[in-house]
Amino acid sequence: MRAINARSIAALLATAFAVAASTPCHAVTISYVGTEPGVGPNFATQNWSNSAVPKAYATGTSNTYGKNGYWQIRPIPYAPSSTIYSAAAAANDLGTSAGSFPTLWSGTLPAFMSSITGGAGDFVNFNSYAIYRGPDGSALYTQGGLSVPVNQGPYNTPSGANTGYFGLSADMVLNFSGTVRVGIAVDSVADGTYAPNYVSIYSNSTGTVYSSVLTRDGTPDMAVFDIVNPAGETFSVAQWQLAGTQSASAMSLVTFDTIVVPEPSSVALIAIGGVAVAAGLRRRRR
Repeated sequence: MRAINARSIAALLATAFAVAASTPCHAVTISYVGTEPGVGPNFATQNWSNSAVPKAYATGTSNTYGKNGYWQIRPIPYAPSSTIYSAAAAANDLGTSAGSFPTLWSGTLPAFMSSITGGAGDFVNFNSYAIYRGPDGSALYTQGGLSVPVNQGPYNTPSGANTGYFGLSADMVLNFSGTVRVGIAVDSVADGTYAPNYVSIYSNSTGTVYSSVLTRDGTPDMAVFDIVNPAGETFSVAQWQLAGTQSASAMSLVTFDTIVVPEPSSVALIAIGGVAVAAGLRRRRR
């Protein structure tokens, strides 16, 4: 068999570089991945940190959420005698500095995150709220939340024109060459009245990306989104309720996991390596 010739190598290299050049370096996208249920055989949402419980959208091999960052908002150890009802100002720290029963979080901002702040509303936690695992995957807590008023609208939603109102739950500034997977747990406060029909993430580059429609039934759900190549933009998390049913809605947990993807230059190098291997194999067969 003839060895691969110079013209063939040049053509293959040109193709490799064309593929790399056509791949946007910083094309920011947001996509809705799916929703982890809070009811069923495994209670995946509440067991977010327990690797023994299967997760539909976990990244890597740990079978947990929040490997790169988490904010578990104002939980109280299970079987509590205490409750939480306190005002939360705009641009709050999601309860991490609360004097009693503070938010459990990863302790430092992930390297890809410049900031994260909560919307104006109230921190809430009452005895009837859902039970969640803590960050250690074992300890049990009555799960609190940041409840925000759902009063901005009406705006278009996947349900139709001018069908929904939203409340701002959080703003975050992210910068990463790859994918940041964001999990947002809602409907944890025992009463579906204070749960969303949709969760969304918005940025100036992408506009608003919605979850699928959620069931407001008082059982937790975690909406999962992928943000690809966030280049220092602000991403806003909102909760939506349909017109005529809007009141307030609570967010209980936010998790972050990364998925690293090759840069375009890496794609080209991989292609070049493939050409070299092919050439070597053909020479060996002569």
